[in-house]
Amino acid sequence: MRQTTTALSIPAFRRVWAGATVSAAGDAASWVALVGLALGTSHASLPLLAVLYTAPVAVGGLVAGWAIDRFDRRRLMIADCVLRSAVFASIPVTAVFARPAAAQLYAVAGVYGLLKMISLAGFPSLIPALVTQSRLDQANALEGASYGLASLVGAGLAGLAVATVGATGVVAFDAASYLVMALTLWSVRDLSQPSDRSVVQRSPSARGAPRGTGFRTVARLAATNTVLRDTTIMFALFNVGEGALLVFLPRQALLLGLGTGGYGYLVAAGTAGELLAALLLGRVTWRAPLTVSIATAQTAAALVVVPLVVRSTAVTVAALVALGMCAAPMTAWAQSLRMRLVSPEAHGRLFALLRTTMQATPPAGAALAGLVMERGAVVTVAAIAATIGVPALVLARDLAGRQAS
Repeated sequence: MRQTTTALSIPAFRRVWAGATVSAAGDAASWVALVGLALGTSHASLPLLAVLYTAPVAVGGLVAGWAIDRFDRRRLMIADCVLRSAVFASIPVTAVFARPAAAQLYAVAGVYGLLKMISLAGFPSLIPALVTQSRLDQANALEGASYGLASLVGAGLAGLAVATVGATGVVAFDAASYLVMALTLWSVRDLSQPSDRSVVQRSPSARGAPRGTGFRTVARLAATNTVLRDTTIMFALFNVGEGALLVFLPRQALLLGLGTGGYGYLVAAGTAGELLAALLLGRVTWRAPLTVSIATAQTAAALVVVPLVVRSTAVTVAALVALGMCAAPMTAWAQSLRMRLVSPEAHGRLFALLRTTMQATPPAGAALAGLVMERGAVVTVAAIAATIGVPALVLARDLAGRQAS
């Protein structure tokens, strides 16, 4: 069934969504720029950069979840934006005098990884305060569309900018994008007490879910609830495959003759698929059981990765678009399930815990790619596909018995 309007018709959600989109575009662009700088810097290791960009979330994520539920969410996210803006601005400032060294690239990547969960868990924790229950699925799909649109524009333009005007200007754009997000959040003054405005009603499947409880209770629920546990395991291993792609795709871009900026074009292809799927999902009411849909989409994602063994630009782009179209719905569906299982007062801890668990695994994928890439594309792609697909196949039956739509 098609909807006549979307969650973007709600002014407060629209403003936060727009700010998050600009900031995420900056992040997508700066990662491409950091890769370009690393490729041109002596003694810089791309696998190490990828690990530092992703691994610190395992430490910062849990603290972020506690802080999001403990303090004013809007002000905390504003402080995060200002701090990360200053950190990323250090690269173009340094470039005025000398080329940034590998150590500085590693430090900036590490700070990003340490703080990324504040925005990654902060935005969804605000959604129930911004939209009605009937718009919850749409809002979650639009959050996915935000990152898809941002990554498409950010990575695509960064690929062009890195190849033409250089990488440091791209990083400067990211620093500015954080300030845009900070100003957007500051303008939405009625988010100081988000839980007071929430109209979300927990579904019957949420009985026994914690309300206003501590991290330990939320963690216990995440470990014992079949839907929360299985989807988290599936997504964590999916992200191992994503981490491997962070290392595999830059080399693939060079082999395809796309140059150092070509990696941005490949990232843009994947996010174009995410954006298309998220926008389509945001316009319809999904009727199929969400648990089954998630398992099916992840299995399909493993299959569409396989064509990456072919050294062809057209085939690579098509495979990445298809991968993005599988990934975006998975995220939106799982987020809706989680919001219905846990009360809004614990959303910060829930999303930080689950997303930290999932975001802590890409470094393993980057390390895996570093080990197997010397054995060729077939072995590397096979490892990525197996990492993504096997968990979905193993857990599909378990999830199918726990219908929660």
